[in-house]
Amino acid sequence: MVRRALEPLVRGKTRDQILALRICDPAIGEGVFLVEIVRYLGDLVGDRRAAAHCIRGVDIDRRAVAEARAAVERFVGEPLPVLRETLRVGDALRVAWEPVDALVANPPYVRQELLGARKKLLRSFAAYDGVADLYVYFVELAHRIVRPGGRYCVVVPNKWLTAAYGRPLRALLDRERSVEGLVDFGRGLFGDADAFPCIVWGTIGGAGASIQVGRAGTQAVARALDDTRAVPRARWRWSIDSSRDVALLDRLRTLPTLADVVPEKPSRGVITGLNRAFVIDAATRERLVERGCADWIRPFAKGRDIRRWRRADADRFIVLVDHGTKPPRAILDHLRAYRDALEPGTGRKPGRYQWYELQDPVVPLAKSRAPRLLYQDIQTDAQCCLDETGDVVPDTTVWILPSRDLFLLALLNSPLYAWYARRRFPPALNGAVRPKLEYMRVLPVARPEKALRARIEVAVTEQLAGADRNAMLAELVADAYGLTAAERALTASTAPASRPSERSRRAASRQSP
Repeated sequence: MVRRALEPLVRGKTRDQILALRICDPAIGEGVFLVEIVRYLGDLVGDRRAAAHCIRGVDIDRRAVAEARAAVERFVGEPLPVLRETLRVGDALRVAWEPVDALVANPPYVRQELLGARKKLLRSFAAYDGVADLYVYFVELAHRIVRPGGRYCVVVPNKWLTAAYGRPLRALLDRERSVEGLVDFGRGLFGDADAFPCIVWGTIGGAGASIQVGRAGTQAVARALDDTRAVPRARWRWSIDSSRDVALLDRLRTLPTLADVVPEKPSRGVITGLNRAFVIDAATRERLVERGCADWIRPFAKGRDIRRWRRADADRFIVLVDHGTKPPRAILDHLRAYRDALEPGTGRKPGRYQWYELQDPVVPLAKSRAPRLLYQDIQTDAQCCLDETGDVVPDTTVWILPSRDLFLLALLNSPLYAWYARRRFPPALNGAVRPKLEYMRVLPVARPEKALRARIEVAVTEQLAGADRNAMLAELVADAYGLTAAERALTASTAPASRPSERSRRAASRQSP
């Protein structure tokens, strides 16, 4: 990263010109980048002590600043009093910076919920969004403090590339035309840490006609930053896709969206605030049903219950007591054992609801008994199931799509959907993605001709009855989208693992010795 930021600035420069550079790390931590900057410049001029005069930086952590100074001094091999002035304790977003020639940083990742009073200051940033992570503003900081013609290179989470809160930052970078390159490292940069970083670099004041982009595998950072391909700036859409991916995505963009096909928005399920009180097993359900409470109890599904086509059976039910309702005595008797933890503001969040009510009002789709499709909020695979009766109530790890369209069910279980989701949905832990509302609403949905739709519906019906029609349905969905042989091969690379149907598993178990 240091080489990527500084090499164009030092190329062809004299020793004095190099030592006149001022390089900033606005979140110095324990000084890792500072040491590398001194190493790089020191090797060029043959004097690490002199190179140490080039660095500038701050951190809000006084201990970290002391350790960063010590790290630089250990590397140089002698005390450097100047570091007491150039490496300081402070908030980078508040400091009155002098212009610098380059910025290299790994900004802090602080979720918006923890920003508190700092949000008032952050509203002055063009990249401001009410739910943006703190690192977003450090990217804009580079454009505020680096002089025209100067450079920046930062490592930040890749979420801003797809998340709604990244739109103001993406718009800022589009206007500035500063980005020269971007490499997405997925989980390959920080070992097993559940972080999804990308490295972004550029020149303040405008870059060239193309942007270098890439996805890193297991190669070293330096090689990954070099192993990129050029994308014309005019075609750049803030996604790191291969040319084959881009061609298919561009074609899919011309199709109707899920919002066109299902105008009503999907929503998530219920929040009880205390599952051990409201979520019951079959035996408890039977006792309450015997006391006349059947209408107050529904099957309860979690994200892990959602499977392709049908949900997994679970010995789990929910006592559905919405706001403004008074349940039968038997349910009150059951819930009273948990009353201390159920009181608003004690075990559950504060609010104007009764101790025996669910913490949040039940959304209309969760209360409805209409047939619907259910899919996970965090997906490692293409998995969607049909709730034919509409009886199931999910928790908030499950999305409810108000439709029983069998073609949509086939689509949401298809290799094509899995391929699309991994390229257009925000990442989650362990390689999963999150089909957030704004992304699902623009999911391209084909409109197959009548005969093809009928074939798909028959195959889905057979699949729901226990036959294995997965391979057939994958091809039929591809037919609906008019995929070429090459596109089918491309989307099959992220196909869900084939799973035997429940009927197949039962048959296999009967045949086992």
